[in-house]
Amino acid sequence: MIKFLFKQPKPRQFDLKPRFYNERKEYIQARSEAIEWEMNASSTEAGGEVFRSRITRSWNDQSFRKSRLKSNKMVIIIAGFLFLLAYFLLYM
Repeated sequence: MIKFLFKQPKPRQFDLKPRFYNERKEYIQARSEAIEWEMNASSTEAGGEVFRSRITRSWNDQSFRKSRLKSNKMVIIIAGFLFLLAYFLLYM
C-alpha cells in the first residue's frame, strides 16, 4: 500500500536526430546555381534578375558585417563598463 506513494515516474524518452549544417557547402551550392542560371540566361529580363540577385546578395553581406561590428562594439562597451565598475568597487 505504501509502495504507490514512493513510486517515481519514469523519465520521458525522446528520439534526438542531430542535424549537421555546413554553411560553406550551402554558399558554394547557391553560388554554383547562380552561375549556371547566369550562363543559361539569354534574355534581357533574365539579366535584370541576375543583377537584382547580385544587389540583394551584396546588401545582405553588408548588413551582416554591420550587425557584427555593432555587436562587437557593444561587447567592448559593456566590458569597459564592468571593468570600471570593478575598479571603483575594489580600489575606492
